[in-house]
Amino acid sequence: MRDVTDNKNGARNIANYILQFVKNPIREISQLPEWSWRTAIWVQIILSMISGVLAGLIKPNFFGVLFGIIMLPVISTVMVSLLTAFLYYYFQVFEQRTTPALRLFVLSVLSSIPFFIFQIASPWIPPITLVGFAFSSMLLAVGLGDNFQVEKKKAIRLAIVLFSIVLIVWIGNQINSYRMERSAVQQARPDYGN
Repeated sequence: MRDVTDNKNGARNIANYILQFVKNPIREISQLPEWSWRTAIWVQIILSMISGVLAGLIKPNFFGVLFGIIMLPVISTVMVSLLTAFLYYYFQVFEQRTTPALRLFVLSVLSSIPFFIFQIASPWIPPITLVGFAFSSMLLAVGLGDNFQVEKKKAIRLAIVLFSIVLIVWIGNQINSYRMERSAVQQARPDYGN
């Protein structure tokens, strides 16, 4: 782990680190920064807010922007926390060792950056979020191998399992959304038969 913060220029150093991460994610995920819980959580919240607001502005929608400011940070922070807990217990059960939860959380936050980037275009192309999550899964596998010495095959298998779960949930949500839209259209049509 390396320290990318100091008291004077903390926010600037973190922003520079994130930009460097976006330019070369494979290199940067290989050595996690030394962040406090507070820093890691704030980075997560701010990244998700930026992504959500930009997605809301792509197809100008007040509620989309509001969702990006309020709900997306909450939902994504819960999801990153669940991923962190999953990884923590994965190490406990399958790797038979304890790994610091903070390092796992930082890995989860950083590996989610591609998802946030691709999510911006989701109002135009909804499946693009899956592409972002695929990149995030690959980064997670690299980060697990380089930072936590997980065998490459195991890390890739774990990333594939996580991506498969997300894919199944996404498909289920798309089907449910289609059914709800179809039902709303049918209810909105006047019934001339009566």
